This record gives sequence, structure tokens and C-alpha cells, in this order.
Amino acid sequence: MTRRKVIIGLHSDEDFNDIIEEFKKESDRACVILSAAKLDAQLYLLLSKVFKPALSNNDELLDGDSPLGTFSSKINIAYRLGLIDSHFTKALHLIRRIRNAFAHEFKTMSLATGGHADRIRELVVHFKDYAEYHDFKENHFGKASGLNIDFKIIVTIAIIRLDTAIHYAEQISEEGTAFIPPVFKRVLRASDQKKKTESKKPAKKASQRKKPEQAQ
Repeated sequence: MTRRKVIIGLHSDEDFNDIIEEFKKESDRACVILSAAKLDAQLYLLLSKVFKPALSNNDELLDGDSPLGTFSSKINIAYRLGLIDSHFTKALHLIRRIRNAFAHEFKTMSLATGGHADRIRELVVHFKDYAEYHDFKENHFGKASGLNIDFKIIVTIAIIRLDTAIHYAEQISEEGTAFIPPVFKRVLRASDQKKKTESKKPAKKASQRKKPEQAQ
């Protein structure tokens, strides 16, 4: 099968090395919680950069208990705005579900057991055709294998992909969308132009000299 194009465009191999080396030091639980928190924060930054600024100091869409305050809602709106593709959206939701499971369990958990294993296998489906997945896995883990290794490689690629998206994202037009039918816009423009033209005409004098009366 032909591999897809390279997906890392902004960061160097050194950047990837720093992230993956940090995750290699962490337990499965810590890696899941930290990587999900990082991805959530990146989506916040991505959406903040694309949206027009909030009208107040508090962002009524993204902060706290606001409509887009959850990891899930940020993933969904990023997809609907065309900021991430469907494969990446599904991958982020899988990471979110794994995070939720780890966050609600206090006993020792492993990425290689239970429902987590099935989700990671599904994650691999979304990344197995990318060159980076295979190259980074070989460079950092050699012949070692395991679902926890797959997860650490994938979340690192996801973090770098979102950093790239944040870098290239542009804000929605300042003018926004005027909900007026195009034909109405043309009429309004013609009317405005007429007013503008009339305003430039010299004002008539309030009173004009009377013509001299003819002699009787």
C-alpha cells in the first residue's frame, strides 16, 4: 500500500524527539491525561485564532461551562469549520474516550488491556499509512512493540499536527456575513451612492437677490 504524504510540516525531528521522550518517561495513565489536556488546549488556541474576538474579557463560547468548553465540542466544531479532517476528528474522539476512561478509574490501568486496546487499534488504522508513524516508531522504539508505544507515537503526531494548524490558521473575516439577499445589497449600494452624490452638490443659497422692480 502506498503511504500517504508527510503530515509534519512545521516542526523538526528534534521537536518530535522532545515530546516523545517526555511521554516515554510517563506511565500509561499520565501519558493519556497529559496528552489529552495538551490536545484540548491546542484546540482552544486554534479556535481562538479563527474566531472573531469575544465582546467581553470572558470568552462566552470557549471558557468554562460555555457551549464549546468541552474537549468533545471543540473537536466537533473544529471539524465543522474545516480546520481538521474526518480521520483526525475520529482519532481525537478516540483519544478523548481513552482519557475519560482513565480519568474515572483510580486503579492501575494499562493501554494494552480492556476497551483501551480496541480503541488504540482503531487509532492505528487512522495513522498506519503515514510515513511518520512508521519512521518515528522505528527510530524511537526500535523493534519494541505494544499498544502503549502506538498510543505515544500517535498522540505526539497529533500534537504536532495541531501546532501546524494553529500556525497556519487565519481569523474569520472581520466583516462577517451580512444576512441580506444580494439583490437587496445592490439596491442599498445604489441608494447610498445617490445620497453620497447629492451630498457633494453645492448647497443652494437660502435667499437670492430680488430683481430690481421695473419703473412705473
